[in-house]
Order: sequence, then structure tokens, then C-alpha cells
Amino acid sequence: QLRELNIIKDAVRASFNIDSSVENSIKAIEIQESHGEHQHSDTGDCLRKNYDRNCSISTPCSKRLTSDLFHCGLSPITGIKLDGFGCNTHNLRKNEIETKVENAIRLQNVHKNGDQDVPEINLNCKNNIVNWSSLALQPGKWRKSLNTWRKTHESGSTINKCITRESIKAGKSKSLVTGRKSLCLTDFKEIDCDHEQEVLKYCDQLSPLLFHTTYTLTRMKDPIKVGEGAYGEVFRCTTSTNNYDKHDADIVLKIIPIEGSMEINGEKQKSFAEILPEIIITKKMSSLQANANNSTVGFVNIHKATLVRGKYPQHLIQLWEQYDAEKNSENDHPRVFGDNQLYIVLELEFAGSDMSNFKFTNAEQSYFMFQQIILTLAIGEEECQFEHRDLHWGNVLIKDTKKKDIFFKFMNNDLTLPSKGVKISIIDYTLSRITIGQSCYFNDLSSDEELFSATGDYQYDIYRMMRNELKNNWASFSPKTNILWLSYLVSKLIKGVKYKCVNSKIHRQHIEKLKELQNNMLSYDSAATCAINMFRLK
Repeated sequence: QLRELNIIKDAVRASFNIDSSVENSIKAIEIQESHGEHQHSDTGDCLRKNYDRNCSISTPCSKRLTSDLFHCGLSPITGIKLDGFGCNTHNLRKNEIETKVENAIRLQNVHKNGDQDVPEINLNCKNNIVNWSSLALQPGKWRKSLNTWRKTHESGSTINKCITRESIKAGKSKSLVTGRKSLCLTDFKEIDCDHEQEVLKYCDQLSPLLFHTTYTLTRMKDPIKVGEGAYGEVFRCTTSTNNYDKHDADIVLKIIPIEGSMEINGEKQKSFAEILPEIIITKKMSSLQANANNSTVGFVNIHKATLVRGKYPQHLIQLWEQYDAEKNSENDHPRVFGDNQLYIVLELEFAGSDMSNFKFTNAEQSYFMFQQIILTLAIGEEECQFEHRDLHWGNVLIKDTKKKDIFFKFMNNDLTLPSKGVKISIIDYTLSRITIGQSCYFNDLSSDEELFSATGDYQYDIYRMMRNELKNNWASFSPKTNILWLSYLVSKLIKGVKYKCVNSKIHRQHIEKLKELQNNMLSYDSAATCAINMFRLK
């Protein structure tokens, strides 16, 4: 019956976390072809390499490579009702299912300033909504997958675009995920300032620097391109400038083109107003390493942000072309940028490989790693009402460490966690929400269409669950969204990530502990309450 309603496809393809783009992480190593068999992705996938099917499979698979992926209305997380479905959908009559489906896919009212309300959009299955299942994205970094989907469908009819008739009339067929807003909490009005001057202030500059003289080859030791995304390019290098103590620093350069008129990598370039909150949030979360009452090293460390202008330096172009020859880049060639192009360069501490590509020793190691994530989010909530809102496994970086313990301070309590050989860093604040002083920074997704229509991994259910939790008011603080992402991550640790030793007793014991966490996670209303219970704090 669900297939008749086009909610579940007749033939469900197991989706793979293929080559998800990373920020300050090691580029995923391609897995060599095995047994001479080649598997190709469906139409709309631009990733054409061959990967081991036993590597990373989408969360909904109860067993690797099973065909019966969706046997009920439950999410992979125990007992969560998704999109209005009850646990026993097989016993529901068709008209009852139709009612539940129609109710589940209605958008919430979009509340604007004051009493001005936008009427609720009725997404009637027959008249308005169009084929959710056609927008199937890869797990992990979704913006590149979304842009690829757009490119493959832009010549087709609107039936394939999963948008409402109202949005077609308004000419809003593209995702509005760059809807950055900054509100003053005293009067809830958007903060009015000279955003270019604010960006320069956070970069400690008076004017943009020249790109080719700021990042010369002599300054960058052993440079290599390690990742990419819709935002831009990521290069790794070591540097010995005076900015980084007396020793070489292992850093990554996240280079983001801004303020240009041409689209790059399928997206409009960010403005000063849109990039400013990301700089502010990154610096704020990094500063929690030395905070008095709540401190953590779990957010990626930023060394500096720099505003530069000009063409791409030749040595970076060569690195880009080497990467393209080996990995088949999906980004536009950087030669397209002219002399007046502006970029923000975020110099971040190298923080390892993302969770989707990291190979854990066993579940004991992943269990204690997960505790680091819980405490880090809890500290962010307590200190600055932080919600990440996009914490998929591509945004958790993991690095080997020789330190025996990781130290935290939470609500004036000093906590010590055994590292088990790994340290985490949370990255990418594109969708994040934070309160700093009297200002609230958030990404307004209330008018987005495509992101909330995506399928292909449990990750895309989380975005819809967030919207329901926030009632489509993205300025509000609701730390339950962090819990939603924690429930997603723990499911990936149980079935999804790679382990070296799966037959040991200690592995089985900690898989059971992870399952217990999974069963209880959604009973918490915030990462803070979860941490208080886990570490028996008062």
C-alpha cells in the first residue's frame, strides 16, 4: 500500500557513503575493485568509481545488502515513528495510511516578523507534492549530491523536482540553505551592520590581502588537496610561520569563494553577510578549549581567518589538477576565478578522518569516542545555546592520539574521559544555531523545499524531524535537535562504521552498550541532560 502511494520505491537500492566530501580531513581512500565486478550508481549519481559493497552502507540496512530494507514505518533508530507512520503499518487500512501520509508531509506555518504569518501550505498528495523518492541523495555531505541531482533534472519536467506549485509560481525552485540570519534577541530584528567591515575585523585586517602573496608555496610545506565541497576547496599543509608557536603546525586551508556574481559548484557564492556567522561560530566554538566554566577540545580548532583577493595561485591550481586526475573532482576548475575574486580562507587544525571513513579498533573505542561527542555538544548547549543541526558522520572527524585521557569541564565539573586512542573534532557550522551575547545566529530553512524532500539515508529523516521539533521556527533554541543527531550517530556506530576486531568479547560487550544508549537516547531533551545522566552529575 505504501508503494502505491509512492512513499516507498518498489526497488530500493542500498545507498553508499561514497567519497563524501570532507573539510579538514583525509580524503577517503578509494577501495580497490574486487573480484573484477563493477557496480554503477543509478541515474543522477555523478560518482562513477567502484567501491567495495561491504564498506559503508546506508543506515536503514538491517543486514548488509538485504533487499527488504523498509519492512515497516519505523526508522532504524528503535521505536521512532517517522513521518506520521505507526509501528504496525501492515495492519492499517489504505485510507488510514493515506490520511497519515497526508498529515505527515504538511509543512508547518512559516512565522515571520511580529504577527505576520504565512498561511500553511497544504501539500495534498494528489495535487501538490511530487515524487519524494525521486530526490535520493548520498549519505553524508548532501549539498554536492543535491547539486548533482539538480543538474541531472534541470532539463526535465517539474514533476521530477519535488517542489510545490506555489514555489513554481514564486520562482523558488532552488534550496535556500544559505538563508543565514543574525537576530538581536532584545527586539528580534535582523542585525544591521557593515558585514564586509565585520568580516575584516574578525580577520584582523583593514583590507583584503593578495591571494598569491599570502599563500605562497614557500609558506606551505608539503601541500596537498585533501577534500572539496560545494563551498570550495580544502588543502592540507604544514607551516612554520610565527603565527603557530615555534613548531610546524599541521593545518588545512578551507578556501571559500565569496561575493562573486557567477555560480560556483552549482551554487551562488556566499555574501559577506552569509559567511560572517560561520566565521563567528567557528571562532566561538574553538574558544571553548580555554573556557572557564565549560571547556572542550571537541570543536575544531581555528588558527585564523583571512580575506584574500585575486586569481588562484598556480601551485594550488596544480594541486587541484592532480586531485582531479586521481579522484575526478566534481568542482569547477579554479581557473574560472578572476583578479577581483574574493575568498575567505579558514586555517583549521588538521583533525583526522571523518567517521564514515575511520576504522575503529573495536566498539569499545567507538563507545568512548561517542561519549566525547555527547560531552562536546552538552558543553556547547550550556555555554552558548548551540545546536549543530547537521551532525552527520561526515562532520565528525577522528584523529589518533597518544594522550591517555581527554579533559572536559561541564557546569564547573572537571571530567576525564579515557581517549582509547582517539580524539574527535566537530566541524561544519553551515546550518548551526548559536547565541552569543544578545545575538542569535542561525540558518533559516523555513522556506527550503528540496532538503526536506530528500531520501537515501536515515540522515534525511533527521532534517524533517528537526523541522517538526522546531515547528519551522529556526531561530528558536531547541537542544532536542542535538539528541536527534546523537541518535543517528549511535545507529551508525552499531551498523555503518568499520571495525578491525569484531569477534572479540570486548567488542560485543560495547556493541550492547551502544544499543542501550540507542534505546534511551530519545528520552533526553538535550545533550546536557544526557551527559548529566551518563556521568551522574547534579
